[in-house]
Amino acid sequence: MQVIVFTLGESRYAISTDKVEEITKNIQSTEVPNSPDWVEGIINLRGNVVTLLNLSKLLQQDCTMCYNNIIILKDDDEKVGLLIGNVDQVMDLEDSEIQKITDEEKTEFSGIIHMDDTIVNMIDIEILLSKNEGLI
Repeated sequence: MQVIVFTLGESRYAISTDKVEEITKNIQSTEVPNSPDWVEGIINLRGNVVTLLNLSKLLQQDCTMCYNNIIILKDDDEKVGLLIGNVDQVMDLEDSEIQKITDEEKTEFSGIIHMDDTIVNMIDIEILLSKNEGLI
């Protein structure tokens, strides 16, 4: 499995590259009236309108951080952007390298990866987004 490891504030997270189309620098967004607080707005990505989501708010964390990049996710014809800090690396992992979370209830975190004396939380993006109106 290939994952993208990135920062969000002081924490490090990873998501599978299965639905990732690209990573781009942060783009100015246009606010969408009456949208949930975790919808940052919409962006124009080479002629495509993409909904931009604040991953910090989706994870219910401090939102006063600097967002340098956007991970663009694609599912069929729908694209969604996730605001993140910096991309640390893209890496290949074996399933045995991910410590699975054995929780009966499905959570937005599917496991933990130990890297460089730090813990990286593996985000299950499908569960996270389905809990927040099933965007992908």
